Amino acid sequence: MTAPLLPSLPLKEGETLTGYVSRSAKLYETTVRDFCSDLGMRWPYLCSGHDDQIERLAWLIGKRPEVLRAFTSGKVEIGRFRFGRTMATFGTLRRTAVRFCPKCVVDALASTGLHGICQMQEWAVTSLYSCPRHRCLLMTLPSSQHAHTAYDFVTRITDHMDQVLQASRSPRTISPAPFENYIRERIWQGPKDDWLKDFDLTQIHRVCLNLGAAIEGLKMKAMMSLSSERERSLCQLGFKYVEVGPDGFKAALERMHQQSSTERPYFSSDMGPFYQWLREFYDEPALTPLVDLTCSHIFKTYPTPTGREIFDQVAPEQTLLTMNEARKRSGFGVTFLKKLLGHMNGLDDAEALLRTDVHVDELAKAKAYWDKLINLKDAAWMLGLSGPQIKSLQALGAIDMVKITSSLRYLLRSQVAELLEKLDALPPSLPDRSVVPLREFCHLKQVSIVQIIDLWVQGKLEGKLCRGEGIGLQSLEVDWDFLSQKTLIELIGDLTAEETARYLKVNVAGIRRLRDAGYLEAISRRNPDTNHCKRYITKQSITAFEHEYVTLGQLANEQGIRPIHLAQRLDRDGVTPINCNAGPVRAYAIDVLDEMGKSG
Repeated sequence: MTAPLLPSLPLKEGETLTGYVSRSAKLYETTVRDFCSDLGMRWPYLCSGHDDQIERLAWLIGKRPEVLRAFTSGKVEIGRFRFGRTMATFGTLRRTAVRFCPKCVVDALASTGLHGICQMQEWAVTSLYSCPRHRCLLMTLPSSQHAHTAYDFVTRITDHMDQVLQASRSPRTISPAPFENYIRERIWQGPKDDWLKDFDLTQIHRVCLNLGAAIEGLKMKAMMSLSSERERSLCQLGFKYVEVGPDGFKAALERMHQQSSTERPYFSSDMGPFYQWLREFYDEPALTPLVDLTCSHIFKTYPTPTGREIFDQVAPEQTLLTMNEARKRSGFGVTFLKKLLGHMNGLDDAEALLRTDVHVDELAKAKAYWDKLINLKDAAWMLGLSGPQIKSLQALGAIDMVKITSSLRYLLRSQVAELLEKLDALPPSLPDRSVVPLREFCHLKQVSIVQIIDLWVQGKLEGKLCRGEGIGLQSLEVDWDFLSQKTLIELIGDLTAEETARYLKVNVAGIRRLRDAGYLEAISRRNPDTNHCKRYITKQSITAFEHEYVTLGQLANEQGIRPIHLAQRLDRDGVTPINCNAGPVRAYAIDVLDEMGKSG
């Protein structure tokens, strides 16, 4: 070799070799090809990163070849390059694209001149979108007509100087992104000891970009027209999950499943761009941890038939069923099964109907729970009661109500069996007591069968009942004397006009007159089982009425005389009933009766 003609410009750390030669040529006011020829190099071979060219340039500037190789993208195999201390492919490395920070270029031009404009190696990485120094987005010039012309960085800048100056005056500033910091550290320091250590720059970029896009719900078509700023935000979103490790990646997959907008979630649809990318590159060895986690998530979360292959992995025995498959296995309708599972898990109907799949264990539990229920008709026949009486017992809390759909009610078989066992445990007779069948007792005493059964369930009728002849609870016989004339049946809630009449011991016409006169308040309530509306007298108005008034029937019951005799006596004493415009009602003000009692 002849004595070197040393280039006088220092090589900056992180600067590309072609960019260094380009600005050196500007210093000597020559072309890059002539500059290389004068120094014994060949420009096209230097652009391709040939070792002999790197060694020649290293000798010229007094650097070791190993140092210069760190500042170039050396080809390892077809489409794969050594880049800094890591690896990259054409997917994320644009060697011929002129990308740069307009602020860095203009500052160097102003302070030094054309020969001060450096091309940093990291600008060729498409997964880096901003300048860490000026915090602005990188700028990309239009493609050149010839490949080797694209490497002449300073000449390309001068050809588009107006655009560069305009961009530097109003740069698009952005905040630092941990994703870009990670990529820079990967380039200059090498892979970290994390679960991404075997990934190249392209794989890291595609994982984060497509994962972020899938989380955002983007479709493949939208991915074709993303701006640099939008790409950067998606990469950062995906990296937020990936940097945590496998647990973070699994959390991202779970989030995509939870935010599915389809009636029946399917993994290819939920994962969108991420699944499409992974399906194309899943056989790359570095992506094996990613593929394993994705397949595990799919087999665990989505109904996958046994033996189906996804990314060359065979699905194990199916544990998740679609609603249609669960319907076939269980015999339940899809809507009923959703509501049954929702009832078991304490969910309302709206949330329960969102279910799209069933675990086989859940289906087994649902069938077992269903076997524990009995419908209203069968329960009424076993207990010897009517459907409305069963519903009244449920309303009182004497037995539990299980309501799965809007119109049907169910009971627990165990509770029905307990009531029948309690019935069987009663004595066959009550010595020295006069007993009558339950139905007759309630008719004569003007009390509800439901109230008597409720008192019995609560344990308040010990020694007052025995077992006679009949079906179910109709075989109960009641001590005639246990309900004395002064015993009051508790007001249990809003009552119909007929129930209010029995409670206040007035005929139904009298209740309607009291309602029309404003003494009692009536409301309409929809029956949830039939959707029919029915009128009820409110418990509040009945209680308020009892505080101020008393009916003839109630007075007669308290005094143990017949109502007709009491009415004659009150008329003789000049006690007048309350005024009802619609017609007479034998009800009296309590304070008037108290005054009459004191004067008498």
